[in-house]
Amino acid sequence: MKLFIICCLLFPSGLRAQQLKPETAQQFDCYVQSAEARMDARKAFLLADADTALNEQIVRGQKIQTIEANGPNPHKLAGGQLYDWIGAVFIPGATLDRLLRMLQDYDHRDRYFPETISASKLLCFTGTDHFQYSMRMKEPAILDVTSDVVWERVDAQRWRCRSLSTHVAEVGKDHGYLRRLNSYWRFAESGKGVSVEAETITLSDEFGAMTRALGSALMGINPEKSLKHSLASMRESVLKPGLEIPKPLSGLPACGEPVPRATCAAAPGKK
Repeated sequence: MKLFIICCLLFPSGLRAQQLKPETAQQFDCYVQSAEARMDARKAFLLADADTALNEQIVRGQKIQTIEANGPNPHKLAGGQLYDWIGAVFIPGATLDRLLRMLQDYDHRDRYFPETISASKLLCFTGTDHFQYSMRMKEPAILDVTSDVVWERVDAQRWRCRSLSTHVAEVGKDHGYLRRLNSYWRFAESGKGVSVEAETITLSDEFGAMTRALGSALMGINPEKSLKHSLASMRESVLKPGLEIPKPLSGLPACGEPVPRATCAAAPGKK
């Protein structure tokens, strides 16, 4: 009941998540299933581990680099378009423990990511590996998004997590700028700092090239730019002197089972 009340407060009447066409949802799930299989099969934990030039750019050059994960964006789906971007950054002097505690402080993500998030709320958590939270995003439009996040410790120096949107609703007129938001994060600590890599897979309605260009210029409808903003804010926030990271509020419910991985079911109307 508490979770229901919180959701009603965060998503007032008049905000509705647009239902995807069955064929769009099916093609998105098929793409995600294939992308997750690709991520799992990758030998290098970080792309920079196997790419000397990329490692040089993010470590010595202190640059935030983005890469199209699976060929040119956008990928066209029936009634929609999908963007798949990888971003990488190195945070010198950071520790994995401090960074993870900051990222798992879901009640205050607007403090850590001020360019992209205006408010956030932790809804439930189970230990340190499963969270559900809501946030109000500033871009690609004003959006209320609820996500299910699962964390996994690989070893003492490496973690990864998977965040899947379970609810997306645009405030005001629904333009279709964002329908789904999946992100996959990898963190590796070395003696000099923490390397961070993220792959974001986003789904929007179908827009022509001119509309996409105008939207990017006027509204910030640009998944690559949003990813860069997130990585830059993460680096800046975790390195702030005197940063205090509060513990999660007590009394919140435990989360249920994590959202299952996407599966590529048969296309609607086909057997």
